[in-house]
Amino acid sequence: MFEIKPISYKKANSPTTIRFTEELFSELKEVAANAGVSFNSLVLQACEYALKDLPEEIKTPHE
Repeated sequence: MFEIKPISYKKANSPTTIRFTEELFSELKEVAANAGVSFNSLVLQACEYALKDLPEEIKTPHE
């Protein structure tokens, strides 16, 4: 189960642009505020969680 933790990502310094739907952006901002974490921390934790549970055949390069 996904748990939001008060993690500080000090080395998260690779800037990028991500476009969210208005609905998803609003929901993520609300969840982050309710959990007491930054929006960035929530997105990073959610991405790490999703990648951890991906099947290996998707993670490894195809030959």
